[in-house]
Amino acid sequence: MPVTRVAPRPRPLARAALAGLCAGLLALIAWPRAALAYPQFQLTTGADRCEACHVSPGGGGLLNAFGRDEAGSTVSQRGDGRLLHGLWQPPSWLELGGDLRGALGVKDHEDRTRVLGFPMQADLYTRVVVGAWSANVIAGLRGVAREPRPELLYRLASREHYLMYQPEAGSGLSVRLGRFFPVFGLRSQDHTAYVRRYLGQHTLEEPYTVALAHQGERSELHASLFAPQPVPILGAGPRAWGGALSYERRAREDTAAWAVQSRVAVTSEDVRAAAGVLGKLWVPTSQLLLLAELDVQRQSFDVGAARWQLAGYLGATRMMLPGWMVTGALQLWDPDLALRSSSRGAAELNLQVFPLAHLELHLLGRLEAVGNDFDHPSLLGLLQLHYYL
Repeated sequence: MPVTRVAPRPRPLARAALAGLCAGLLALIAWPRAALAYPQFQLTTGADRCEACHVSPGGGGLLNAFGRDEAGSTVSQRGDGRLLHGLWQPPSWLELGGDLRGALGVKDHEDRTRVLGFPMQADLYTRVVVGAWSANVIAGLRGVAREPRPELLYRLASREHYLMYQPEAGSGLSVRLGRFFPVFGLRSQDHTAYVRRYLGQHTLEEPYTVALAHQGERSELHASLFAPQPVPILGAGPRAWGGALSYERRAREDTAAWAVQSRVAVTSEDVRAAAGVLGKLWVPTSQLLLLAELDVQRQSFDVGAARWQLAGYLGATRMMLPGWMVTGALQLWDPDLALRSSSRGAAELNLQVFPLAHLELHLLGRLEAVGNDFDHPSLLGLLQLHYYL
């Protein structure tokens, strides 16, 4: 639907902030550094897939032994990345972990400035392994930005819990059944990224899924079927049935990858069919990782005309190890290509610092505009403190 806006007074400060963000990004990219890199992202040396560092075939969540070692010895080059800094080693059949994240920031939108301070994440991870089977659970407190004191029952959530069958470590084949996101898109850790937020992968929108994954020497295939979260209080977003398919291929030199993907989601109100492509390019000489994703989605209704939608992401990450990473990105979401005033765009700069193993500081600056009205954007500045067990 069209979005009607009342134009507020111009804000030169916001435009100056955008210019400063862009200038800072260009300066960091152009600044010569030693040829150092680490496998936080796929293709950036060492790891060619998400599964190299994570227990999950789709990435995210609990780190495996290699991922923990890389976090300490390669990313920050300080500290011990093992559980509890190596103070205790659980038995071989048990793996534990967790993520704690809080945020403090400022949001300026339509002449209203708000100071933000809230917990974003408090999750504990548990994995129990019995032969080729494992039970995986992520449980904790959901983040709250708008409700300062919700009831404790509402705060409790388990974003992921599933059984996984993996015949043999490194075999490349796995089957999962439970609650988790189907593999789709760039799999960014930022749930507010447009290609996640508007394509069914926003916070607490994990459905119940059965997924088959096959990891080849230079390819990945993920096929999934999903159903709605049965307890509304524990989830969010559209309650959809559907499926997703993702195929990724990597170049022989492990410096580039491309993928094609599709997703269909059916609710009582609409049907959303999406198809997209994504690309990744690692440039060792400048220590740049380029990421891009473009998805086209058709949303149809029982009554009324269907509409075409577009989601896009274009980003560049500069690795400056030990302990520094900077990312600039442009994002686009158009919920109806026939209505120009409905489009949404954003430009952002992220600075992430890893002073030692287990600790991350993340500074985000984002300008966002509706209807291509970048003369009157909203401005978000956010500082996150992240600690993993």
